[in-house]
Amino acid sequence: MTLDAAHPLAERSVLPYQLPDFARLTAEHYRTAIEAGMAEQLEALAELAGNAEPATVENVLHAWERSGELLERALLPLGAVKAANTDDALDAVYSDAAPRLAEHRDAIFLDAALHGRLTELVTRAEAGEVTLDAEDAWALGELLRAFDRSGVALDPDAQQRLRELNTRLAQLGARFEDANRRARVAGAVVVTDRAELDGLSDDEIDGLATEDGTWRIELVNTTQQPLLARLHQRGLRQRIFEASASRGLDGPHDTRQIIVDIARARAEKAQLLGYEHFAALVAEANCAKTSDAVNALMGPLGPAAKAQAEADAATLASRLAEIDPDPTLAPWDWAYLAELVRRETTAFDEADVRQFLRVDAVLEATYAAAHDLYGITFTRRDDLVGHTPQAEVYEIHDADGTPVGLFVIDFWARPNKEGGAWMNSLVNQNHLTRQLPVVTNNCNYTPSSTTITWDGVITMFHEFGHALHGLFADSRYASHSGTSTPRDFVEFPSQVNEHWAWQPGRVLPAEWLAKLTEAKAFNQGFGTLELMAATLLDQSWHQTPLDALPTSADEVEAFERRALERWGVDHALVPPRYRSTYFSHIWGSGYAAGYYGYKWSEVMDADAVAWFEENGGGTRENGDHFRRTLLAPGGSVDALETYRTFRGRDPEVEPLLTRLGITL
Repeated sequence: MTLDAAHPLAERSVLPYQLPDFARLTAEHYRTAIEAGMAEQLEALAELAGNAEPATVENVLHAWERSGELLERALLPLGAVKAANTDDALDAVYSDAAPRLAEHRDAIFLDAALHGRLTELVTRAEAGEVTLDAEDAWALGELLRAFDRSGVALDPDAQQRLRELNTRLAQLGARFEDANRRARVAGAVVVTDRAELDGLSDDEIDGLATEDGTWRIELVNTTQQPLLARLHQRGLRQRIFEASASRGLDGPHDTRQIIVDIARARAEKAQLLGYEHFAALVAEANCAKTSDAVNALMGPLGPAAKAQAEADAATLASRLAEIDPDPTLAPWDWAYLAELVRRETTAFDEADVRQFLRVDAVLEATYAAAHDLYGITFTRRDDLVGHTPQAEVYEIHDADGTPVGLFVIDFWARPNKEGGAWMNSLVNQNHLTRQLPVVTNNCNYTPSSTTITWDGVITMFHEFGHALHGLFADSRYASHSGTSTPRDFVEFPSQVNEHWAWQPGRVLPAEWLAKLTEAKAFNQGFGTLELMAATLLDQSWHQTPLDALPTSADEVEAFERRALERWGVDHALVPPRYRSTYFSHIWGSGYAAGYYGYKWSEVMDADAVAWFEENGGGTRENGDHFRRTLLAPGGSVDALETYRTFRGRDPEVEPLLTRLGITL
């Protein structure tokens, strides 16, 4: 199909920086543009494959990149709106498109003629008939590796089965995302007695109030819930925790059979492609390269963190006995008691610094850190509409006034928004079609509250680190621009950006920051253990061969329990950051067998922060070096090569172990 000229996605947007015209876009526009975009890309690639002229960079690589422009114009804004402000119509478009897009990808990467055209370009380059620079060579190599991992060499029967699996996985992923979001919303805890909310401020309590005279506590993505650290009523803490930890286990939003089916389909896919398990397929495409490398680094961290957590548990149990000698320490007590002990031993109470944690003040501090490091400036564009009505749009310029791109931020939680925080690209920077980047950040702060927690501060700096990675992109090809890097590398630059929140005077005055730093040293075992438990749970689901995976929903909890025991990270008081049934990173997003990337990236993060400290801190000179050598290349070259260019060597693990206080 061909789009009518009046269709808002038919051509590039005429708005500044080609910002999608969200004020005009409807679910039907996305649907028709996706259909037309797939058809247009297949037609262009068929022409590429059938071109009788000798293969060149222009008629192969450049033609390949340009073939998907319309499809990208539809998918990038749809993804942003679907995650942040969905409705039934958008959900339907997404659910219908997911299997079609999987089939579309298979039609491309199982096409022997297309593969042959790429290998022809390799042959001509090796013969000296074509010159490939570093970006061209990397883009070509990545395409060929994608063909290999997609099954281009399989026989027709195996390819047909692979197509069926990919379509089914797309359908199941869409079903999981919908069920998981609905389970989170349905799991909200209703409070009928205001006294139960003791520990919260009057403004916070008012922010939870509903029209029917009750108070509603919405769940966030993670197992632990932020309010557990402050609610004095133990019974309410238990209700909140149990509502969180039981998501997806039964009822209309039960996700258990969905995740079993996803895990089994992935395992079968890996077998078809010749891999021991799905995790091996994923690791090969990332910096780790092998599951053995993942296990070697991740495996020892969990038990080490568990030992720390057990020592902390003894301290918390003693403190609980002083409050009430009857109860036994439970998971819903941990955050509350940890905060209590932290205040008593470090003289730090986050309530004392709330005046510094206003959302607008933290955002200003985030921007100021980026200005100091990179010289960029921010101009509010109230004339532009972002992907949600509540979004704010900023134009970014370099120190010399050169335009960098647009940044769109949506702070606020809403029932039709995914939980957590994330970054999207709306327009990918690239030199081939001369586009500057447009990126978003999305958070889930409570609309009725003007302040956030310190964890919320770190989240804002973290997500803006992703935004900077996209904004500073300097790549020829859109498909390798900005954050289009291996999954176990992409979190690293954003983790480095968290470091600037800890600078004296940036968010908190020096004296309060010193107290906070001391306070944060306590309870490190818990934070590391819950993250490692989730990391190793992910690996268990994806390192298990098909014949050893669960076949029914009833087996999910037992599988999870055995997995945690096997890795040595089972702890009754410290459940995984995400249990299997609501682990959206691995079932609904792109982190399948890759959640280890957060901790893997933290090795590079800690090592990079050590470089800054060794070289004078957050100076413009150091910021420009980080931007030029590491942020700008994105995925245009090997990720570890960019690290070596930045650091002068491979990353080392010792700075991370020092940060965590762990000895292996």
